[in-house]
Amino acid sequence: MSVVNRETIEKLISKTQDINVTIFIPTHKRGEEGKQDAIRLKNIIQKAKNDLIEKGWKDARVDELFKPVIAKTEENQFWLHQEKGLAIYVNEEYFDVFKIPVSPKENYYISENFLITPLLELQNHHNDYHVLLLSQNETKMFKIAPDKTTQITFESVPTSMEEHLKYHVHERSVQHHSGASGGGSVFHGQGGELDENNKELELFLKHIENKVTKYLKKVNGPLVLAGPDKMVSYYKKANKYFNVLDEYISGNCDTKSIQEVEEESWSIVESYFREEIHSDIDRFNNLRGSELISTDVSDIVKGAYFGKVDTLFVPMGFHQYGIFDTEKNQVEISDNLNGKAVDLINYAAISAIRNGSTLYGLQQSEVPNNSGLAAIYRYKS
Repeated sequence: MSVVNRETIEKLISKTQDINVTIFIPTHKRGEEGKQDAIRLKNIIQKAKNDLIEKGWKDARVDELFKPVIAKTEENQFWLHQEKGLAIYVNEEYFDVFKIPVSPKENYYISENFLITPLLELQNHHNDYHVLLLSQNETKMFKIAPDKTTQITFESVPTSMEEHLKYHVHERSVQHHSGASGGGSVFHGQGGELDENNKELELFLKHIENKVTKYLKKVNGPLVLAGPDKMVSYYKKANKYFNVLDEYISGNCDTKSIQEVEEESWSIVESYFREEIHSDIDRFNNLRGSELISTDVSDIVKGAYFGKVDTLFVPMGFHQYGIFDTEKNQVEISDNLNGKAVDLINYAAISAIRNGSTLYGLQQSEVPNNSGLAAIYRYKS
C-alpha cells in the first residue's frame, strides 16, 4: 500500500496509458458492513469490465488487466485492516492500491488519465507530527505519519514516577500506593508533603522534556501534549521546544488506544497544517476584481494546461465533463463522459501538477466563491 502525497500523485500521472481504470469504494474497519466491502468491490470491477468490453476489449484482455487487483484483494489479510476508503489504479503496465482515511463515493472511471482529484484532499491531512502522552505510570511519545504511527523510545530517562524515584531519593518519607490503573505509583500528601510530591513531579517532567526537546529539535514539526492538566502545566513550564501546540488532550491517557490518540490529536493539529490553505484562500479573496483569479472551469482548464495557474482549489466530489481541444484552445462542456469527454476538473488538476502548481483538495463549501473550481494565476495574458 502506498502513502498518498504529492510525489505519489505525480507518479500516478506519469504511469498513464491509453486506457486507465480508477476505482473508489468506501470501506469499513469492522462489522457486518466490512464483510460486504469485498462484494462491493467485485461488483464494481465487473461493471468496469463490462464497459471495457463495450469499448471493444476482448474478455481475455480485460481479465488480464484486473488480475493483479483481484490477486491483491483476495489476500487473507487485505480486508482486515481497512481505513475509510479504497482507491485502486490500474492499466496494462501499472497497478497500485491506497487505503485512504476519507470515505469516497463508490465510483469507477475509465479514461486517458487516472482520476486523481479525490486524492488531493489527502495532501491536506498532515505531515508528520508527535504526541506526548504524560503519565505517572508510563509516559510515551508517538510519531504520527500519514501511513503509520510509531512509538519513540528514550534511553537513560525514567518514563514513570516509580522509576524516577529509584534514582532520586526523597529527603523525607513520601506516602505512596499502587495507582488505580496499570500499577505504578501515585503520590499523595498534605501541606509540605504535597509540595514535595509536586517538586518530584516537576523534576520528573523536566527530565522527560530534556529528552523530548533534544529529539524534536532534530526532526521539527508540531508536538501535541496529552495528559492530566497538572502534568501538562508542569511540562509547559519546563518546555524549551518552539513548536508545542497550545491546545492539548486533557485527562488520563493510560488506557487510550493508538486510534484514539490519532483521532484526538488530529482534531488539534489539523488547523496547524491548514494554515497555508487559509493563507492562499485569503490571497484569492484579496485579488478579487483582478484578472489573476478565476472560477470559470473552461478558463482554468486552459490556464492550467499552458502553465498559467499558480494555485488551484479543487472541490471534492465535484465533476464537470467536457472536451478540451488543445490545438484550438477550446473547451466544450458536456453532461456526461460519452465519446471523447473527460472530467475537466481532473484534467485541470493533472495539468496543474505537471506545471508545478500548488493544489488543494477542499470541500466545495471551502472553495473560494463556493465554486466548482477556483484558481490564482501566475500571470494572465
